[in-house]
Amino acid sequence: MPGEYGRPNVSPLPPGLTADVQLGRSISIRSPTGSVNTPPQRVLLTGGTGFLGAYLLHEFLTRTDAKIFCLVRARGHVEAFDRIVSALQRYRLWDPQHATRIMPFAGDVSEPGFGLLAREYRALCRADVIVHNAARVNHVEPYSRLRSANVQGTRQVLELAAGGAIPVHFVSTLSVAASCARPPAGPVLESARPGPAEVHGNGYLLSKWAGEELIAQAGERGLPVAVHRPDRVCGGVVTGAVSTDDAFWTLVRAAVMLGAVAAESAEFSLVPADYVAAAIVHLATHGGTGRTYHLTNHSTAPLTLVWERLRANGFPLTTAPLADLAARLTGAATTDQGLARAAAIPVQGSDDAVCFDDSNTVQALAGTSIRCAPMSAELIDRHIEYLVDVGFLPSPVAAAGASA
Repeated sequence: MPGEYGRPNVSPLPPGLTADVQLGRSISIRSPTGSVNTPPQRVLLTGGTGFLGAYLLHEFLTRTDAKIFCLVRARGHVEAFDRIVSALQRYRLWDPQHATRIMPFAGDVSEPGFGLLAREYRALCRADVIVHNAARVNHVEPYSRLRSANVQGTRQVLELAAGGAIPVHFVSTLSVAASCARPPAGPVLESARPGPAEVHGNGYLLSKWAGEELIAQAGERGLPVAVHRPDRVCGGVVTGAVSTDDAFWTLVRAAVMLGAVAAESAEFSLVPADYVAAAIVHLATHGGTGRTYHLTNHSTAPLTLVWERLRANGFPLTTAPLADLAARLTGAATTDQGLARAAAIPVQGSDDAVCFDDSNTVQALAGTSIRCAPMSAELIDRHIEYLVDVGFLPSPVAAAGASA
């Protein structure tokens, strides 16, 4: 299993990265259109058809009375709406009663004016708060392939927000902060802001770091901004509905398909999507700008817990040397696209435990019912049940037959 915070060999920074993180003088902050502490009536959400985006949309729909402007890549507003509904249904979050509050906009976050008609763009300018969650998530592609969606997209969001000083809540990743880890110096603070030379990671991490830099510069110019850094996000506590594109569950599937796991184990931690979404929505609707928030789970579990729960759910798993498993995975990947994806995931390890401070988050959520569920057998079971139900994992009976 890859370590989320492993440090691979450092490669030269991509050409153009320095220029990409310069906000530019075209973005100047005007007077706010309203109080950032009043309940928003109009929310602009980007990335609402993705995994975390669906949970964010669901939380906005259930926790507020606001209309949610959803910017979606689609050929028209009808297709955009259909994609939104499909995402909510996929993660078991759809409620037809919320349909009238979802305002779909077919556009591209990376294009000037989002590629919208002028009147459509003006409608988005009336938003009371923006949650910028849209991103191309791919840990294999280079920065140059992710730059348009993840960096230029953030710049376009800031262009819109600057016109009315609309608060912007940017969804990043805890892996950006991991660049500042100096074990055993203590937990990484939420205020940690790594420099380009400190960012160790793939093109995706570099693109999220660049987005954070643009957000920070906009904040220094007076725009109300906040950065949210969630750890690896898993499915909701009740349903376990998770993205089947996630590397963690892709490797779990590989273990099931091979019928074997490594004897070695390590601690891991996941943060339920419903907690992450509820926390961000609460902060976005209660004026939580001017800070960075770490969204992390205070509990961990050994990786062997996942193997134990798979066995308890009927999946036969033996143990094998890591080198043998790698060879078997490479061979099986020639006929299974999912296993090919697993084989392409870089295995990164770290001997140092990285801890993250979340004081800002704890303080902001004090007095609410929003809590992060601890790692548990029940949480893993919900994910296994969901992944079997959607066909990502085979039925235990089929898996047992294949290994016989």
